[in-house]
This record gives sequence, C-alpha cells and structure tokens, in this order.
Amino acid sequence: MISIFQTHEWEQLKLKTGYQNSHWIDDILVLQKQLPLRYSMLYMPMVALDQLAKEISADKPTGLMEKILELSKETNSIFCRLEIDGTIEKLANVDLLLKRKNIVKSFEEMQPEHTLILDISNNKSEILAQMKQKGRYNIKIAEKNKVFIEQSSAKGELLDNFYALYRLTGSRHGITSRNSKYFEALLDILGKKGYARVYNAFAMIEGKKTPLAAAIMLFYKERLTYLYGGSSNEHRGHMAPYLLHSTAIDDAKAQNCTSYDFFGIAPNDDSKHPWSGVTRFKKQFGGEQVDLIGSYDIIFKPVEYQLFKIAEKLRRS
Repeated sequence: MISIFQTHEWEQLKLKTGYQNSHWIDDILVLQKQLPLRYSMLYMPMVALDQLAKEISADKPTGLMEKILELSKETNSIFCRLEIDGTIEKLANVDLLLKRKNIVKSFEEMQPEHTLILDISNNKSEILAQMKQKGRYNIKIAEKNKVFIEQSSAKGELLDNFYALYRLTGSRHGITSRNSKYFEALLDILGKKGYARVYNAFAMIEGKKTPLAAAIMLFYKERLTYLYGGSSNEHRGHMAPYLLHSTAIDDAKAQNCTSYDFFGIAPNDDSKHPWSGVTRFKKQFGGEQVDLIGSYDIIFKPVEYQLFKIAEKLRRS
C-alpha cells in the first residue's frame, strides 16, 4: 500500500515546512532540501515496495537510479535518502538494488524504523480482546472518570491544546519538539482533505473543562496512523489517553480502516530509549511489532557526505 507520505498533500506540507523543492520520478515523490555551500540533499519518503517493484525486477528495470543520478547533478545533491516502507522480512526483495555501488545504510532514520500495528478489521469486542488486560481496564477507568473526547480537522482551540500537551510531553521525555507552524500547516493541508484530525481528551476538573491528552491522527486509505501526541502531567489517574485512542479506533473503523499504526516504538523494549515510556503505553493496546527496512543513502559526493554526517551527529548531540 502506498502511504500518505507519497501523496501530493504530503508534498505540499513538506514544501511549506522546510523543503525547498520537489520532484516526481516514476510516480515517486523526491523532496529536495538546500544545504550550506549551495549543496542539497534529496529525500524519498516511505517508498512502498510496490513502487520499487519494476526497478528491482531482473528483467524490467525502470532506470530509477539513473534518473535520480541525473537529478542529483541538476540539484548539486550530496546524497539521496531512500526510505523503504517494507518489513525487514522483505529485505531480500530489494537486496540487489541496495548492493549497488555507493548505496549504504543511513546513519540516522527520519521515520521510525520499528512500529506497532494493530489489526482493527474485526468487531470492537475482538479488538478489545487483543489488548492487554490493563489496557481494557484503563479505558473503563477513563469512562468512569467521565473523560470525553472532541476532535476536529481544522485549526483552533483543539490544536492549541494539543501543542501545549505535545511540548509538555516532549520536555518530560527529553524528545525534541516541532514548532507550532508545522501543525498548523498539517491541518491546513491534510485536514482539509480529511486525512488529519486533532483529538483532545477532556475531564471536568473543579468545574473547569480541562484538556488531559491530545493527539494528531492520520486517516489514509485502510490505515489509521498515530502521528503525534501528548498528555498532561496532572490527573494521570483519569487514564484519558486510553479513551482517546479507543475513540480514534472507532472513528477509523467507521471509515473502513483495517489497521492502526502506532508509528514508532523503542526497539527491543529498550528501557533506556527515549520512547520507552510511550512504548509501554502503546503496547497496552496489543498489536504486533513490525520492523521496517528503513533508510538507505545513495551517495553522489562521498567526501561531502562524510562531512555532512559528522556535522549532523555533532548538531544532534
């Protein structure tokens, strides 16, 4: 299945939030970001194996790599990051492609390499049965505490609440946050198409409607994706995030979605990983861990690539 990251709407979002140009090669989106000294980098986000099928066929190669090489010359690109949206079990399918000269495993991932996928094609009772007992219990606790959910596909108070809780959660877990303009653009572009919604979970605390949890969800084709989220440091016993996700699943089923991608978990239950806490939460809903092939860099300028890699590692440290 071709993902939302390979749509014209995602292209518009990225052009509005940091990328300077875009190109389409064999119906694959290639984004371009300017780098210092008039260099650039290319990025092919979450390319489905189906999109690469002809290129990796022994008898019907499309010349995709040659076209990317030509584009790299036109754009003075140091490298192109190819993100492969396929499970690691399918790595052998693209092995010949990835063994070509100057293609190496990326030194960092731009999207999560490990995720959790929940089957939501069954009825609600069967979905609940997939959850851990604590997950089901916490949904009931949220209902008992009269937590209620509101959602919207437009900017406004719900997005403002989301951003405050998202920043708070990032600070709590030591995770870098995006700026508010990114989320405004996301709803402007994807929300208008019905692809994105912002959810808030509220409770009446001392007579005041209080936001306790929030999330931005993507609805595309048969998949619901949990893109970003946050929760309050207070009133955590209300278990508001559990009802929020349960409600989003109900909405996704109403749109004939069959799977829920929790979009990012800590690998191997690593307790020291920044995502360890949110991973424990996500796993209360059940689902199966999926390990993706991830990113590979097609290197056009080896010396400049090594310098860029060093600079990125220093910047992120």
